[in-house]
Amino acid sequence: MYKLFNKPYGMPMRLYQKILLIVRLTTVILIASLLHVSAATFGQRITMSQNSRPLKAVLRELTKQSGYDFYYNGKTISDNQKVTVILSNVEFQNALNSVLAGLNLSYEIEGKIVTIKPKKPSFLDRVVSAFASIDVRGRVVDDKGNPLVGATVAIKGKNRSVRADQNGAFYLENVDENDKLVISYIGYQTREVDAASDMGSLTMTVADAKLEEVEINAGYYRVKDRERTGSIAKITAKTIEKQPINNVLMGLQNRISGLDIIQQSGVPGAGFNIQIRGRNSIGSGTQPLYIIDGVQYPSTGINTANSSAILQSSNPLSLINPNDIESVEVLKDADATAIYGSRGANGIILITTKKGQSGEMAVNAYISQGFSQVGRRTELMDTKEYLAMRMEAFKNDNLNPSPTDYDVNGVWDKDRYTDWQKELIGGNANITNSSVSLSGGNGTSKYLVSGNYYKEGTVFPGSFGFKRIGVHTNLDFGAIESRFKANFTATYSNSISNLMSTDLTSYIALAPNSPDPYDEYGKLNWNYNGSPVVFNPMSFLLYTIDANTDNLITNANLSYRLLKNLHIKASIGYTTIKREEIAKSPLEALSPSYNPTPADRSSQFGNTDNSSWLVEPQLSYEKTFKNSKLQALVGLTFQQNSADYRNIRASNFNSDELLGNISSASVFSITQSDSFKYKYGALFGRLNYNLHDKYFFNLTARRDASSRFGSGNQIANFGAIGTAWIFSKEKFLQNSVSFISLGKLRASFGITGNDQISDYQYLQLYNSSTPYQGIPTLITTRISNPNYGWETNKKLEMALELGFFKDKITMQTAYFHNRSSNQLVGNPLPPSVGATIITANLPAIVQNSGWEFDASFQIVDNQNWQWTTNFNLSIPKNKLVKYPGLSTSGNSTLYIIGEPLGIKRYLNTSVDTQTGLYIFDDTDKNGLQNDADKYLHKFIGQSLYGGLGSTISYKNLSLDFMFSFSKMNGFSYLNNLNYAPGYFSSSIPLNNQPKEVLSRWQNPGEKSDLPKFSTTTSSYLNFLIGKANGIQSLADNSFARLKNVSISYSLPKTLISKLKVDHVALTLQGQNIFTLTKYPGLDPENNQLISRLPPLRTFLMGLKVAL
Repeated sequence: MYKLFNKPYGMPMRLYQKILLIVRLTTVILIASLLHVSAATFGQRITMSQNSRPLKAVLRELTKQSGYDFYYNGKTISDNQKVTVILSNVEFQNALNSVLAGLNLSYEIEGKIVTIKPKKPSFLDRVVSAFASIDVRGRVVDDKGNPLVGATVAIKGKNRSVRADQNGAFYLENVDENDKLVISYIGYQTREVDAASDMGSLTMTVADAKLEEVEINAGYYRVKDRERTGSIAKITAKTIEKQPINNVLMGLQNRISGLDIIQQSGVPGAGFNIQIRGRNSIGSGTQPLYIIDGVQYPSTGINTANSSAILQSSNPLSLINPNDIESVEVLKDADATAIYGSRGANGIILITTKKGQSGEMAVNAYISQGFSQVGRRTELMDTKEYLAMRMEAFKNDNLNPSPTDYDVNGVWDKDRYTDWQKELIGGNANITNSSVSLSGGNGTSKYLVSGNYYKEGTVFPGSFGFKRIGVHTNLDFGAIESRFKANFTATYSNSISNLMSTDLTSYIALAPNSPDPYDEYGKLNWNYNGSPVVFNPMSFLLYTIDANTDNLITNANLSYRLLKNLHIKASIGYTTIKREEIAKSPLEALSPSYNPTPADRSSQFGNTDNSSWLVEPQLSYEKTFKNSKLQALVGLTFQQNSADYRNIRASNFNSDELLGNISSASVFSITQSDSFKYKYGALFGRLNYNLHDKYFFNLTARRDASSRFGSGNQIANFGAIGTAWIFSKEKFLQNSVSFISLGKLRASFGITGNDQISDYQYLQLYNSSTPYQGIPTLITTRISNPNYGWETNKKLEMALELGFFKDKITMQTAYFHNRSSNQLVGNPLPPSVGATIITANLPAIVQNSGWEFDASFQIVDNQNWQWTTNFNLSIPKNKLVKYPGLSTSGNSTLYIIGEPLGIKRYLNTSVDTQTGLYIFDDTDKNGLQNDADKYLHKFIGQSLYGGLGSTISYKNLSLDFMFSFSKMNGFSYLNNLNYAPGYFSSSIPLNNQPKEVLSRWQNPGEKSDLPKFSTTTSSYLNFLIGKANGIQSLADNSFARLKNVSISYSLPKTLISKLKVDHVALTLQGQNIFTLTKYPGLDPENNQLISRLPPLRTFLMGLKVAL
């Protein structure tokens, strides 16, 4: 308001006319002056963005931009009173109103002075307050004074609510004075307050991830955890960032019940075996569906056949920076996955990347440095033990060493010892990981831009490794109440790997007195004491594979509010992965004894190109009634995946230096040239009903069309229904058992399809064959069958969820029961047909069931100490229920009705007490070892697995650790041995043995599970049959592993304020610290004695800074 002071003066009558004229002129001047002052006042334009700044500082900024001075009592504005305001070219008085919105303050303007004082209700305000409805205004903020943009402010018991704006302010008209307001915001405790004209600042308290507040991404929709009817588990960035990993799958291992992830190798970029709730099918794929920001992402390996030996199957998620991921949701049951149709038959992994947040630009930086190493060794024989084994073998065979028995005949030094584990896989793989992100925005737009760099070496000799550089961006447009909203996400990465073609782990069984691999000049050693060295493990370092991979994921989500409760949406996505590989085989790597020629120089030039596009228009409707809520969704899916694989072998180079230049070769052959195109379309719908926030019903339907089937079989219908009942909200329980904060029963049933087979299997396939009289020929390799159709899977789940003492203790138990039928398999054909397989439906039925248990405990939670513990356990079980004609099919030796799919058949084997060789029970008494003798049936796989984790925090120090465990049957160490104990091969002398073989048979009459040491070929063949088909090739590979440890220390606020930063934290992280197991090999989980590099033990030290 403005205060104008005019002193009155008396006027003589004779001067009346003159004074009247003067008054008129003065009035004109005063009005002009007032207009000038007003124009000056409102002409000042203010632009500022203040995020949780002290009010005094904001007023100083206003003074700087406007020239107005502020006066107030020291008690009126406290030092810790903070505001958040975002203004752009706003008039001064409007800016001042925004700054003071929700604060119990008023102001007066006199000239260039603004006086701020506590607001006092006027007489009229008090009258209105007493006798009429009121208008309510206020601000919703967090404990730091930051606005909670989008917080819901609702009138309890009435269908009226508003959302807080970009400054956290809200306004409600015509509110009854006796009404109560319910304020809610995701991640914060719901608050209930009495309505008043001026609510001031309403501070919300973090909900400590209580179930009713945690929001779950279910793909096409979002749902509060407490209200979900399906089985969905969530892992957030907070958990992922505590682990020193280069693939997000490593961060999910043993943290989610029902999710089984096994890392195949410790080589960077290698593959994983992933199953959600076990194996449902005999022949179809078991990989889950990956969805990143709404776009399908490849789940199969991206490498060519050139690098399959070293990488197994390179997982495409290794191309994604884990630090760019905000959350991962795993969808498990029919209710959760049915909306994705057949694509989600094996479960779904939804990945949501990070997005920008409102406020001033925030900068977050992270850098870490560390190393990886083999964490577990196999105890192999030293030279003394090895030579004693060899001499005992000669004694048992009544033989003497031959001229080619270099290890014992004096050619090789008998006093020499090389620890080949140390030489070949004993190095440290250095790791550098760094990232930086910038984010910010206001109520109408938000942005995030981040960049990352990752480099990891290998434990092998040489400078091999993996590098990845990437950029992630997200742009979000549209205020909360805007009709139109848009979100754009793009993630790009370039990965470069330089590896050898062979995993050197398989060579650690080299005889311990083998010659030095290098001569005195540092060259490969191909001659030792006058005898040729035909096997040199270091020569495999020259067989290199260089790969360059580009990865791009883009997505646009557009939505428009047609009516108050009706939205039209569209999701448009495109992904592409392009990889080029060069596998070089130089002449230098060959022993001179082979007389190599330039024709032996060769390179494989391979490339893969995977791309997909996706368009999904959707229409959603949501209506809230007095005691219920209805949601409906309908949509369409249009998708196309394309894949091209090319591999060209070039040879006859003139120099090893030219192997990377294909034009330098003179001989070429195409070893692979494949193109695939997969088209998929669908119509889907969802109907969800919430009654009294206690009873929930979810109905999903989908009509799928897939190009992987022949005409007439391409379309199928699927659907699911899910229900949930929160019985803890029933009055009879609330009044009698107050310590139960959540009691919930849920169940679901649905039918899903499966088209996880290769493309074009219904078509006849021809391949080129040996030319006949110079004429190219074709042979049939696959018989056409356009009649096979969809594999179907009926899924049932029942679950109980409990929370005690305000969810300080939560528990969940789930039972699932799946039955798949109409199995899609490749049936083997007899040779007379001319083709090897035919894809068809089998009338077989596979039952897959199991139990899952999850629990979390908030043990301590006070000002200084916090301690939480979580636990998960999975007990999977499957079996073949029905398979008509199994005994006469090509699968008769693989499966048994009533037994798990992972069953194996074995001979009953023992060691003859007189000869020391394996003997086998001849069950059918025909004098032969055949399949009929394999009457012992053993399951290979996990019978239970899980994890136990805990987080302990004291003030600024935090410790997080997690144990994983598994009860499993696997292959014994015998299965991985290259040769029988005592046997020697000079061409590939991988003859060393684990010390476990020292418990072998030695003398007639002795009982032992291991045969005698022998050098003969017949004993070697006897050993091979025993280790492959005998019952002694199995073992208990159960283990417990300290999977992850993370220690974090945040610098005190008093210190970081001096550094002028928002947050600084020091971290120490470890992965695969140690393993407890009876298995003697490198890794019990992979049944790896010595054949493949195990998952590595990793340590990283890091620094996090927020500006």
